[in-house]
Amino acid sequence: MTESMSVGGMLADQLDRMLADQVTHALLSAAERGEFPSKLWGELEGMGVADAMVPEETGGAGLSWIDLEPVFHSLGHHAAPVPLGETIVGRWTLAAAGLSAPEGPLALVNDPLRLDRGGRLVGRAHRVVWAPHADHAVALATSEDDWQICLVPLEDIGPPQNLGSHATIARVPAADVEFSGRRPVRIAPAPAVLRKLGLKPTLAVLRSVQSAGGLDRVLRLSIEYGNTRVQFGRPISKFQAIQHMIAELAELTAAANVAGRIGCRAIDLNDCETGPAIAKCRIGASVTRGVAIAHQVFGAMGVTDEHVLHFVTRQLLQWREEGGSEHWWAERLGRTIVAGGGAQLWGRLTA
Repeated sequence: MTESMSVGGMLADQLDRMLADQVTHALLSAAERGEFPSKLWGELEGMGVADAMVPEETGGAGLSWIDLEPVFHSLGHHAAPVPLGETIVGRWTLAAAGLSAPEGPLALVNDPLRLDRGGRLVGRAHRVVWAPHADHAVALATSEDDWQICLVPLEDIGPPQNLGSHATIARVPAADVEFSGRRPVRIAPAPAVLRKLGLKPTLAVLRSVQSAGGLDRVLRLSIEYGNTRVQFGRPISKFQAIQHMIAELAELTAAANVAGRIGCRAIDLNDCETGPAIAKCRIGASVTRGVAIAHQVFGAMGVTDEHVLHFVTRQLLQWREEGGSEHWWAERLGRTIVAGGGAQLWGRLTA
């Protein structure tokens, strides 16, 4: 085990213990009502995990995507109602462009923006998750055939069109933000890995790993419920149909975990196409079937307000669409392979 891997593992262990203790049903419910968990966020900032992928020379830990995979996984496992994943990726993006990151939570803008000749942004971002609670947004904008990393303050942008706590599947605060006419407070040329598809690949990988963590939580909840729920005089886990469903869910979860790691390694290798596409396609399929299985196992209990299952499954369904759906990535991957010709197919599969 390398030193960076051990640091990443220790961060994940600390984070897991903190989230297990603090992300309660009451906290999740409050977050869905629009209450930002400031106490939890303050403790997370104090851990330094938000700067984990910032280079050491600029005050971070210098960890890679694969080092932070357990951290992203833990955030998904607990359905943590804070934009920590977005802030980690946002600060990594800024650092990769040589920009310093501000304190406080960051939102990621998935929609492409433009910069006019006067250095003002042009464009509107749709449904920016956590924008109502973030201090700044990180976006990529095109400028004369080049990509620029932009840091844009949100606190003085005026009241965005707040979509409300129930407008997203997961009831996470989101907003449509009009950026036209705004000047970024910090701007620099984007690194090569982000020049083709902007922030979509990194957001796709983040959501993929979080989804793998969420599926792992769903699997554990399903096993626990199957062993404790008694029907016809015995636990429902003794029925063969339930056993088959949980076995399939375990298979889907294992595949998702591997796919998430593939995506992280791909970003570390400056692959913003194939790796994220594989991760998002595989995990999207796992989420679709996995959520259905979990709710079949739980029946009506899984959608009651008192149970935690629906908090996780609704988040999974939202993450499935963010950063590009599996259908978007599958089409792009297919077109890339077709354009390369049959002679290159075997090399791509075995590379």
